[in-house]
Amino acid sequence: MSKLVQSVALALLVTLVFSVLVSAKQPIVVVDALGRSVELPSIPKRVVSIAPSITQILANLGLLDVVVGVDSFSIGDWYLNISSRLRERGVVDVGGYWWSVIKVEEILKLNPDIVLADSGAHRPLLETFESYNVTVVYLHGGSAKSVNDVLSDIYTIGLVFNETSRAESLVNEITSALDEGLKLLKPFSGRRILVVIDFWQGIWVVGKATFIDDVFSRLGLINAATTYGWSAVSIETISKWNPDIIIVACSYATNETIREAGLYDLGKPIVLLNNTEIDIISRPGPLITLVPQVLYTALERGLGKPVETVTPTTPLTTTITVTETKTTTITTPIVQVVGLEAGQVVVITVIVAILAFIIGLTIGLKRRRS
Repeated sequence: MSKLVQSVALALLVTLVFSVLVSAKQPIVVVDALGRSVELPSIPKRVVSIAPSITQILANLGLLDVVVGVDSFSIGDWYLNISSRLRERGVVDVGGYWWSVIKVEEILKLNPDIVLADSGAHRPLLETFESYNVTVVYLHGGSAKSVNDVLSDIYTIGLVFNETSRAESLVNEITSALDEGLKLLKPFSGRRILVVIDFWQGIWVVGKATFIDDVFSRLGLINAATTYGWSAVSIETISKWNPDIIIVACSYATNETIREAGLYDLGKPIVLLNNTEIDIISRPGPLITLVPQVLYTALERGLGKPVETVTPTTPLTTTITVTETKTTTITTPIVQVVGLEAGQVVVITVIVAILAFIIGLTIGLKRRRS
């Protein structure tokens, strides 16, 4: 056997092995926020997103064109012009955010390849989705308790849609914004901030082990609330916490609402955020990049312009179009790759055997010649 024939044979075999490996179907199995292993046979082409924070991640990663249904909050979202883009494509509104007002029948009519749901707000819908054989991946979404939960959601969506490079870029953008935000907010470092989110049957505040609490910590600020999660507290409790400033992030709140709750009686600076600012500080997703600037503006309004000002090396301002009135530890989603099918294994085994035979024959011929 000539060296030319041997070389050609080896090249053909290597090409054949590579072609078999590339053509092999290898569905990705992602572990979602509920710890479920979900197998995806291919990249989803018809997607239903039922949480605004999830829809915003899809938009940021350039995946809005595959969305066929969204929750009511997403359909009116100003971020990245999501609202008009969804309406132009006739994307279906499948109901409000909480599970009890999600219209499952509308989702079924859309025949989605996948539903992206919130692990907190939509957990009760799991059995319903499973009974109709609807593939659903649960993300932390609006139930995120930390920045890491948000970054994990971004990675998971990147894996599901084979957009890991874009996902990594967004993660880097968020972590960089928080690093720069820490510098920006240095003049307010250590300030005790209380965030009020509702006035329904009490004064609802943001406590420990929440997304906002984690953001405060990363930016050098202190959450004045000592309760956990979102909870209703009395005015006496707030007085004992002695916050330096109170930020009201409630869309329907007015000065009269705040006065009736007794917050003005505490003698503390109170800043009432507008709807856009509320979205930015309360929605766990790409909007995190804008949080430092919103907090800086709120603290400056309530506490006055700081003596020391720090200009971040990377501007934190972003042009927003409203269409209506570093060390970070990341919990990366577990990914498993399903092995080759039995027939493909047999083919590869035969090819390897042939390759070994040719190599052995070549060595034998060389020894005989020598």
